[in-house]
Amino acid sequence: MQPQVNKWLDLLDRAGWTGLQAAGAAIITYFATGQDLDWNEAVSFVAVAVVLAVCKVVVGQNTGADNTGSLVGTSVIEPPPE
Repeated sequence: MQPQVNKWLDLLDRAGWTGLQAAGAAIITYFATGQDLDWNEAVSFVAVAVVLAVCKVVVGQNTGADNTGSLVGTSVIEPPPE
């Protein structure tokens, strides 16, 4: 029995976390390097990461061995212990 996956919540979860990670990377890069990032550059940086994450999720949800969105080629969900 395959688990049911809400594709919209899966997309929001994966792309949302990617956006937060990209924003964190932009902030860390700014403070670590002193590189002058304006708001347009920072938003563009995060937006590109989110668009790529959305593309990855859509491809994963429509390919693969199951409906979990995994691109690994086999289920990433372990069977329950016996």
